[in-house]
Amino acid sequence: MGFLFPAFLAAMAALSVPIVLHLRHRDKDRPQRFPSLMFLEQLPIRTAQRRRVTDLPLLLLRALALALIVFAFARPVFSKEESVKKTERVRAVVVLLDRSMSMGYKDVWKTALDSARAVINTIGTGDRVSVVVFDEEAEIIQALTNDKAAALSSLSSAKPVSRGTHFAAALRAARQVLVAAPEATSEVVFITDLQRSGVAGVAGLDLPSSINVRSISVGSKERGNSAVANVEVRRIVEPTRTMVGVQARVSSRELTAERKAKVTLMLNGRPSGTRDVTIPVSGDVPVSFEPVLLPSGRVSGYVSIDNDALAVDDTLHFALAGDDGVDVLLVIPGDALRDETLYFERALAVGQAPSIRIEEVRGDQLEGPKLQKAALVVLWDSPTPTGRAGAALADWVTRGGGLAVVAGRRLAARGNGGVGARSNDSGSAAPAATRLVPAKFVGAADRLADRGGTLGDVRLDHPLFAPFRDASAALSAVRFLRYPRMEATAGAEVIARFDDGLPAVIDRREGTGKVLLVGMPLDAASGDFPLQPAFLPFLKRMVLYTAGRDAPRLWRTTGQSWLLPASLKEPAVTIPDGSIVRPPRDTVGSTVALNAAGVYSVYDGKVQGEPKDLLAVNAPATESDLTPVDAKELLIGVRQTNDSTASAGDVPTRVETESRQRLWRLLLIAAVLLLFAETVFANRGWRGTATRMKAVLPAGSE
Repeated sequence: MGFLFPAFLAAMAALSVPIVLHLRHRDKDRPQRFPSLMFLEQLPIRTAQRRRVTDLPLLLLRALALALIVFAFARPVFSKEESVKKTERVRAVVVLLDRSMSMGYKDVWKTALDSARAVINTIGTGDRVSVVVFDEEAEIIQALTNDKAAALSSLSSAKPVSRGTHFAAALRAARQVLVAAPEATSEVVFITDLQRSGVAGVAGLDLPSSINVRSISVGSKERGNSAVANVEVRRIVEPTRTMVGVQARVSSRELTAERKAKVTLMLNGRPSGTRDVTIPVSGDVPVSFEPVLLPSGRVSGYVSIDNDALAVDDTLHFALAGDDGVDVLLVIPGDALRDETLYFERALAVGQAPSIRIEEVRGDQLEGPKLQKAALVVLWDSPTPTGRAGAALADWVTRGGGLAVVAGRRLAARGNGGVGARSNDSGSAAPAATRLVPAKFVGAADRLADRGGTLGDVRLDHPLFAPFRDASAALSAVRFLRYPRMEATAGAEVIARFDDGLPAVIDRREGTGKVLLVGMPLDAASGDFPLQPAFLPFLKRMVLYTAGRDAPRLWRTTGQSWLLPASLKEPAVTIPDGSIVRPPRDTVGSTVALNAAGVYSVYDGKVQGEPKDLLAVNAPATESDLTPVDAKELLIGVRQTNDSTASAGDVPTRVETESRQRLWRLLLIAAVLLLFAETVFANRGWRGTATRMKAVLPAGSE
């Protein structure tokens, strides 16, 4: 037999109360009126002290009633001895320690370590503890153990990193750890500043209902912070030189007062400008630097402000190539008019991010250094070249080059022969070049009678049409009077169709390169596309997508990965802390995890000389916002599920056993009945009689 509340057994001392009352009981004499006692002999008597219990049944009733009441409040439970041992479950505690960037604010990290040590020190004999550190991902640095020293020692290697907060990743890791302790009472302790941005992804997470989750908030009461939030870089091309202009944006939140700070621009390790600014309590401040000469080669830089309580976000890194131009080789047929490609060339000449350089060449010139330097080849209504030029083009595309075929009346007139199907001078076909074009042509469509056709089905989810996802009406306004009839070949993907169902744009991968076939006329003679607002963004996106080049990104955020250029044979990467990483190659290529803020440099083979590429990495901007979430909202949206680790044959706990027995109610009923019986016996006057002794007087006394 056991008790849920054994402390109530101390009330058994109350059994002494009826015993004392019985031993101290005295009979009280009542005075009676009586005539004169002058004729009676006076005999002095002495009443004997009560030294024994005379009402034993009444005493037993009272004592038993009190004992039953005490036992009822102690909540007894009966179970087998082996079951009692099993129900005395040990604890399995998982300490989730937040190591995201925001934990580096003031003394927050020191407080977090002290809290983690305090939780570990509460582990009792037989209990086990695990330590998990988390940011955007979770890492188990100490598996479940009953060794407090090992758990405390694991904290020495933990420190804040330049990454975001993700509570869902921590809960998944805790769930994984607790699978190894199905017999224990599961407990998860969050030690975090409860940053609001970390709650994303928690909703919908499955968590066993047997796991008790609690949090210890270690965030600072003061949350004032300022950071370099953004940097914009523009190239200023002059006749004899190229300048670079940098504009930064400094943001602040909940400062106690305005703050004066110096903003510094560094390019390739050299100071390139400073500005003194006054940072408001909450808000943004734009900072513009004077244009400076763009250094040759690849450029890395950063904009920084004077450090505050959270120093990591006081610096924003960026990197840009010394030359961001895209070289395009434009192949024009011999009978083309001079102004046929005028709109095409003028549109691509607009803008500098990146700049697009167009060079007109003949089809037989697509080989040698000129082709290797190019990022894109555009066949303007022209068949693929034959002979050596065709083979060189096919090999170049397969190894990562981009080919855009702009189909018009000439290709449509070739009929079933397709592109590049004619024989070369020796009479043999050119299969390598022919395979590049992802369609065959079956004549032309004339839409003059119905005022031109329009685009019907367009795959807005395709990267080519990314600029039109929020402005699809810009494409539907274009009219096409004449266009070729095309049939996509095997392996090709139709990403846009005319309103009559014919393919308008066809895309296909060729090795590691891309081939894009555009059936929409890009000249003003066959439609009004060059006169529509959609023309410029479409051409820009067509060149960048097919060439495998997007608008240059100045930086990426931590937590992502970097796919290194496929041309590197033995890639070696220097990371911000100065160490060198040589990533292995898999089926996709070599990738590097971006875990720290700073500049990454990649080399081929030896780490010396000019790097092949640079990549700047910064912490997520959300980490600069220190606004906490209420601890009660931490688990909002989490789905509570049955613990799959518990079996149906598990022995119930004492609380579960007692809840089924309800023995304490029976004990209370029995106590009430005994108290009623005690009242009946007491009212009957069942008393013992005191023994009186006659006093013997000495001789001669009266």
